[in-house]
Amino acid sequence: MRARSEERTGMSGEDLLNVRGLRVDYGRGRGAVRAVDDVSLSVAPGETVGLVGESGSGKSTIGRAIVGLTPVAGGAITFAGEDITHARRGRRRELSASLQMVFQDPYSSLNPARTVGATLAEPLLARREISPRERLALVQRALERVGLPPEAARRYPAQFSGGQRQRIAIARTLVVSPRLVVCDEPVSALDLSIQAQVMNLLADLQAELGLSYLFIAHDLGVVRYLSQRVVVLYRGQVMESGPAAGVYSRPAHPYTQALIAAAPIPDPKAARARPAAAAPREQAERNLPSESCRFASRCRYVVDACTRQRPPLVPTRHGGLVACLRHEEIGAPAATDHAAPPRPDHANATP
Repeated sequence: MRARSEERTGMSGEDLLNVRGLRVDYGRGRGAVRAVDDVSLSVAPGETVGLVGESGSGKSTIGRAIVGLTPVAGGAITFAGEDITHARRGRRRELSASLQMVFQDPYSSLNPARTVGATLAEPLLARREISPRERLALVQRALERVGLPPEAARRYPAQFSGGQRQRIAIARTLVVSPRLVVCDEPVSALDLSIQAQVMNLLADLQAELGLSYLFIAHDLGVVRYLSQRVVVLYRGQVMESGPAAGVYSRPAHPYTQALIAAAPIPDPKAARARPAAAAPREQAERNLPSESCRFASRCRYVVDACTRQRPPLVPTRHGGLVACLRHEEIGAPAATDHAAPPRPDHANATP
């Protein structure tokens, strides 16, 4: 895998994507639920930023808000210097050439009644300057880039395996030459061996095409494999962020430590040698005041102050940010280096 780019933790005018104070609500009035609460992150050109957390943490909601599939209640989303927070439908169609999304389930993200070629060519139909022959050439080129033969354009999704379908979904994003791809759990529905191949494919495409990724996953090991920076979410709020190597090797937040401790290690000896992190308390989450730490009801290090105020994001020793009042007292056990899956020699093989 190619070397990581310079690791960054802040936001700058050079960012391709800049999300500031994002808020997303589901429902209205008193029944509204805040799924994303004051989240900020950025992605630079050619960079991969990992967004990690448990189910229900708001990861996919953030991705969908960025591509315009979910309305935004507050904050701002800037892409290539343009505020697209509330972009109209016509502008969103224009932006789709530069901003694409790969969805989690390769079985439901493709229309079973249409050939692969028809699905991939659909985004190009609005561009009248492209002839049918040129469209076919672009479709075949996209398929070749993801390791599939040009003849695959004449076949239907049911004729492909899960890994091949996810490659087709990736090809669909490439056909319009995007600058940023939001990857929403793109390997979670695949077998482990196929996961490694798809992640290698994403890394190779980034090196070849200069793509930027917002990579969403629940597995911190998978995120670390591809990402230069990581943002850890819990119940819609940022718990920790920073350079991937630093967040993984010296996690500052108890929730990040718990995520790392829960990641499986295929080597039994390495698993036994890994320092144990304190697991969250096994109890139901209770209702806490809105101005409190979201993780307080599960945290073994909780004190009264944690239930009275929302911890601000403060700098950590590894150059990141953490929202924990006691992070300096708690310390962080050093993580082993086995959670990231190895890059196999058969990385370019078609699953």
